Amino acid sequence: MQDLSSAQNGFANYEKYAALTRSRDWEGIFKINGLKIDSFGTKKELKVLPDYLEDDEVVFALASGIMSQTKTSNAFDWGTNTWLVALTNERFLFLDHAMLTKSVDTQSVLHDAVQAVSASQGLVLGKIQVDLGARVIVIDNCQKATVKVVADLANKWLRELKKNSKIHVKGISSEGLEQLQEWVNLAQVQIKNQEKIISLLEQIRDKNES
Repeated sequence: MQDLSSAQNGFANYEKYAALTRSRDWEGIFKINGLKIDSFGTKKELKVLPDYLEDDEVVFALASGIMSQTKTSNAFDWGTNTWLVALTNERFLFLDHAMLTKSVDTQSVLHDAVQAVSASQGLVLGKIQVDLGARVIVIDNCQKATVKVVADLANKWLRELKKNSKIHVKGISSEGLEQLQEWVNLAQVQIKNQEKIISLLEQIRDKNES
């Protein structure tokens, strides 16, 4: 998992999001994003969301929308399903609670796999698109204001992660070069020693043959 400490420092209201997540105050997360809570068709999903969050995972934004069925979709649902979309510090988490059972369908996309997140707004509703390169996850029929917030926060967080990743790589590269140089020096010494040993063995062999 990535070291998120630097990214956290550059992301506005991170500690507030963390506190609201710990208290399971989903309405508070909507409020900090300037939105009214959107639980249309996803009240069950919001209720079970804590069961699917990792320790110390922080929720930045939530949205309700329609996604087409997949191979893993609940068997008791038909057609398109209403999903809860949670943008967290670690991933996009998608939850779909079955209507007739306690079964919950989950999908998870780590931020490393996300290339971009975009939002499109219609007259009344909007759409979130998560571009994974090979495919695009589309969450349709979301509240118009919500899609822009989710996309903006997602892209800001992705930029922070990318910035943090570059800093982290540079740090590792510097230490790694020093370590690599030590290994090279050690290898060179070992090679010279091996050459000396081989030379001595050849001399001994030549004397024995003569």
